[in-house]
Amino acid sequence: MTHLSRTTLINALAKVKPETPRVMFEALSDEALVAKFREVTAEYNEQASQFMSVSY
Repeated sequence: MTHLSRTTLINALAKVKPETPRVMFEALSDEALVAKFREVTAEYNEQASQFMSVSY
């Protein structure tokens, strides 16, 4: 994965998880922040995959 800045990760997570206060993401360590980003990305990839299989 291309190196993304901490600010970019926090901004992306805050955008896709608006129900989670931004300070929760800011409080994470760098490693935990990357892990959370990968978790959210995997969730969205799974949803997209399911959507694509239903579309055809």
